Amino acid sequence: EHHQVNFSDSKSNTNSKSNSNSSSYSNALNNSSNSIMPPELIQLQLENTDLRSRLAALTDTQSESKTELISLLEQQTLHSSQLESKLHQLNAGFAAIEKERKMLRKAADMANRDRDEVEKRCGVLERHLKLREGEVGKLAERCREQERRIG
Repeated sequence: EHHQVNFSDSKSNTNSKSNSNSSSYSNALNNSSNSIMPPELIQLQLENTDLRSRLAALTDTQSESKTELISLLEQQTLHSSQLESKLHQLNAGFAAIEKERKMLRKAADMANRDRDEVEKRCGVLERHLKLREGEVGKLAERCREQERRIG
């Protein structure tokens, strides 16, 4: 008997604990939403399922949007790379043009210096020529005078 009493006591303790847990759950449920009935609970479960499916659809849409954005970003990156490549080509072309311009400028400066030197030398030679022409003219006049005297 002693064992039965202990057994039944523990059984009643367990039942009272589960009853108290169950009643506290019911009380909490009742306190939180003031009389939820099974049809309302079913409605909430349906709404929950609907919200989950809508969330899944949004997640899929966001995934598609992310894919589209990544694709767009890749296209823009490719376009940017192409523009950067063209920019490098243009810069290389400008550098070549600048190099050629400097070379031509140097050649033009050298040609101008040569021209100035030639013009100076030409001026000197023209003066010498005029002096020689003057000397030749004087010499020719002396020769004519001597011919007149002789002849």
